[in-house]
Amino acid sequence: MKTKIIFIPIICLSLFFTACLDDLNVMPLDDNNVTVDEAYSQEGAYLKGLMKIYSVLAMSGQDGEGSTDITGMDGGNTQLLRSLWILQEVSTDECINAWSDDAWTHEINGMNWTNTKCEPIEGVYQRCMFIVALVNEYLTQTTEEKVRGLGWDDATVSMVNGFRLEARYIRALAYYILMDTFGRPPFITEENPSLAPAQLERKELFNWIEGELNELKESLPNPRSSYGRVDKAAVNALLSRMYLNAQVYTGEERYTDCITASNAVINAGYTLADTYANLFRADNNLTCANEIILPICFDGAATKSWGGMTFLICASRGADEVSLEDDGVQAGWDGNRARPELVNKFSFSNPNYAADQDAASILDKRGIFYADGREIFVENWQKTFTTQGWAVYKYSNLNSDGSQGTDVQWPDTDFPFFRLGEIYLNYAEAVVRGGQGGTIDQAVTYVNELRARGYSGTSGDIQASDLTPNFLLDERVRELYWEGVRRTDLIRYGLYTSNNYIWNFKGGVPAGTSVPAYKDLFPIPLSDLSSNSSLTQNTGY
Repeated sequence: MKTKIIFIPIICLSLFFTACLDDLNVMPLDDNNVTVDEAYSQEGAYLKGLMKIYSVLAMSGQDGEGSTDITGMDGGNTQLLRSLWILQEVSTDECINAWSDDAWTHEINGMNWTNTKCEPIEGVYQRCMFIVALVNEYLTQTTEEKVRGLGWDDATVSMVNGFRLEARYIRALAYYILMDTFGRPPFITEENPSLAPAQLERKELFNWIEGELNELKESLPNPRSSYGRVDKAAVNALLSRMYLNAQVYTGEERYTDCITASNAVINAGYTLADTYANLFRADNNLTCANEIILPICFDGAATKSWGGMTFLICASRGADEVSLEDDGVQAGWDGNRARPELVNKFSFSNPNYAADQDAASILDKRGIFYADGREIFVENWQKTFTTQGWAVYKYSNLNSDGSQGTDVQWPDTDFPFFRLGEIYLNYAEAVVRGGQGGTIDQAVTYVNELRARGYSGTSGDIQASDLTPNFLLDERVRELYWEGVRRTDLIRYGLYTSNNYIWNFKGGVPAGTSVPAYKDLFPIPLSDLSSNSSLTQNTGY
């Protein structure tokens, strides 16, 4: 078993099943209908409740890989990480999906979604709101008064207070995701329970998340205290990402605050992993814990899901590709491929790499592609996809020494939600955009550390004059592709929907075209609008 946080199913129904979940149509969490007092009289129940909250990031349900906590939502297709990744990557220049039988691929590949039900959009919205509901109920049931009322001692009270801080962070993270993708989600906490929660404007929600994180920061454990658990560095990493995008969320730039938060992470003792590819292998919890700030943890024996890393690894490989066994999986799903714009961000020693399908000549070894028998450009993803679009082999279910993970069906690989490489790039961009508290020289140093890892030396080094916003946007692709940040980056640069940058099948046509600006946000699901009269739809839908 890997040394990491392991998600444990919650043990009681009444612990979380309250009115605030009604609109989600949640299935019972256990067949045994016990009282809260009975549940929390059992040793370890408070930790199990917290682990249930964490688990929603990685799993959809408690009864195996196909189960779901929310009725009517497929346990694999709408798993939170899978759904978020699809919105952040497949709708951009980094990825296109071949599953023409799935309605969402037509909508997300070409940015053609509407306000009708779309699985990944529903998945992000409903799973994040489920986290909010779970945390609200957990906080309601774990006040100091209630814990002491059950006869627990000071040590247990202190422990539970720490768990409450972690739960509040996961709720803030869920609200951040909702703010980034939907702008104005319904807002509800344990302090304002409602069957019809109203929306906060995006700037108001930003301010609430910021205040919540700053309040948590001083009391959470020190960085690197426990891999897979929330700590001070996780708070600063989320603040760093928020502040970098603050102008989108609030209309006001916060680059100086981004530098401050980034410095707090950088100075917390994290260092870059020696080998880039190891960040995405099955034992990354052991080999790369010095760089990974907050992972979504997976374990082949304990977190079986058709979403998460199973999706990221299997969907990126073709069913007939000879290297399946070399990547620790037994099945390729012929799904996700790189759009040509992603491949073209890398430097090649062979100038004819596109014609020769030559991935081996990439100078920057962060580009981990499979090109044999594949053309770089996708002309018709519904018919010729098995021969068009390079495969991305960034994620693997092999350990860093080449050995197999614990299971060929269910990966051990953790998803690095926050890592030091991103923080270096956040710092650099904030400095270039005029933030105070950092220097151009230091920014160049950080960028060159990332490039030296990719080039295995100094041949890719840049100078201060190279450090422009546009260069950094491309460098973020090379360092962070397929890590779930691309949509947010393109929106920050004003390139996601506009005609200033088009890519293969943007807008649904091979050559690419612009789409309406309102698609910078996704629509509030009609299922929630119809059940909550306090909500209004995002403009344009």
